[in-house]
Amino acid sequence: MKNLLLLFSLLAASFSHAQLLIEDPVSLKSMEVQGLSFSEVLFEKKLGNNKDLFNQTEYKALVADLESDLKELQAVDANLGPSMKYSHRLFDVRWLHSSSAMFELVGIVNRMDRAVFNPGTCGELRLIYRLSYEKNQGGALINSRLPMTANAVFKLPFKNSCKEIAAHWTQVSTSTLLEWTKKSHLKSLELNLQSVRWPSTVRGDMGGHAEYFMRVYRFADGKWAAAPLENTPNVEALNANSALKEELLSWLLKPQQIRALDEGTINIPEKFLARKVSSFALHGMNRLANRPFDSVFKKEDFQTIDYTKLKNIYGASSFRRRLNDMSCAGCHQGRTIAGFHFLGRDHAKTVFANSIFSSQSPHMMDEIPRRRKYWTAILEVKTADASRPFSERDPQKPGTLNAHCGLSSEYKAWTCAAGLKCTPVVNPEKNIEIGECLPETPMAGNPCEPGLISQTSNAHKDSLKPLAKTSCGPGMFCETTRVGFPAGMCSGGCGDLKPGETCGAIAVLVGFNNCLAKSRPFSQCLAENTRPGVLQACDDQTACRADYICMKTASGKGACIPPYFLFQLRVDGHPSPI
Repeated sequence: MKNLLLLFSLLAASFSHAQLLIEDPVSLKSMEVQGLSFSEVLFEKKLGNNKDLFNQTEYKALVADLESDLKELQAVDANLGPSMKYSHRLFDVRWLHSSSAMFELVGIVNRMDRAVFNPGTCGELRLIYRLSYEKNQGGALINSRLPMTANAVFKLPFKNSCKEIAAHWTQVSTSTLLEWTKKSHLKSLELNLQSVRWPSTVRGDMGGHAEYFMRVYRFADGKWAAAPLENTPNVEALNANSALKEELLSWLLKPQQIRALDEGTINIPEKFLARKVSSFALHGMNRLANRPFDSVFKKEDFQTIDYTKLKNIYGASSFRRRLNDMSCAGCHQGRTIAGFHFLGRDHAKTVFANSIFSSQSPHMMDEIPRRRKYWTAILEVKTADASRPFSERDPQKPGTLNAHCGLSSEYKAWTCAAGLKCTPVVNPEKNIEIGECLPETPMAGNPCEPGLISQTSNAHKDSLKPLAKTSCGPGMFCETTRVGFPAGMCSGGCGDLKPGETCGAIAVLVGFNNCLAKSRPFSQCLAENTRPGVLQACDDQTACRADYICMKTASGKGACIPPYFLFQLRVDGHPSPI
């Protein structure tokens, strides 16, 4: 009996310590040195920087494809260019072949739960790399990451069962990871890149604007080729071909596909999918460009479905929202960090005001427990449940601070926890259905400039109509959208802090940008152009609002701030790559 209890104790300990997400920078650097560098994993050569990598034919082809897409954007926008001389800032493709830049391993992710999308495997292993650089500027050494991730996806091999694979995650070793990342297991390379950023001085009504390339490449016959993006419709092709659109609609309305969509396991055939898309920030799923199925199907197309036996979908509107949620653009703009779900923990040497405190999006915070439950079932040789709720939130439990919640009857299951109320903040002009769980008594970090977005098929023409400002309460004021705080942000002095608040530094945006435009070091510009302010406190369990990020303060705590206030999450203001 004692031996059995000891076994259960050891098993429980292994569950609690299993690293289903490895993000410690020191551990990851050690793994890179041992063979998990970007160049070794994907190009089977140990190379020191992107200049060396650019000599590889396969990598050069990837860069050429991205460069072609960037030039297309520049060709139709005379204000777009790769420096702060331009009012619209373009990603500088020279970082991809600079001797000062490299792709740095920032995360290793267990996605055994994705076996449902990869029949005959034990799911996926994902290695996340961030584009980063180290460069001298004005006599100072500047190091920073850039808003680009490269996700190397490998299929975890099925042998006798998946229990053996699951068991390795109780204490995963570099040698095991090297075995799993053989080229024969490689599924794809997924890129997410901030291609364009307009500062709030240009798009004051929206608090700024940013665009993200989303690309998937597969390696075959000695080269990388653009591949379909999972569950992401080719809007242009579908709208140009009525027969193709009807075929997709008929497929979606089959009972087994309705169930799969409800469970979050639908896998739309590749013939209907796009190979290149962009997602758009700010204001996520309130932008039509991030809801591709809205441009293909009407809500009326889904009104004949019996919703009474579904768990996550409640009617025609949520059916279409669920489709959008499963697309790449919808998922990466629903409760994310500036278009990303994971950015990696920063090194200790990172300047605090350019350092991320919590590397995970609110969606990923909710996802980790679900993935752990799936992994535990595999380890115990039980039936594992691959179903998942909306990426925006789990309707099975009350929403915490800043969670999305329901304002219409169709989303009444999206409730808020005690002490919080569902409050409209920013919504599509004709579709006010989703709010945010906010405290009944205002606190730092709350939105204070609600508005309505007039959705257009061209995201550049979206506009936000302001509504009446909401009160921030005594002793606080509203940091406005026009200076870079999307939907406004309540703040004030760092005097008497309430629970859930902390003191941080707020950049004086105009002075900061003017300093960067003069090619002065980032740290100098920051030191000369910040002021203290009370902010919402955050950590790995307490998420920020949509369009905000948990940054590290001088005290080492987490505080919510707009993402583009962090140097590493904007394409502009960095030194020259060459």
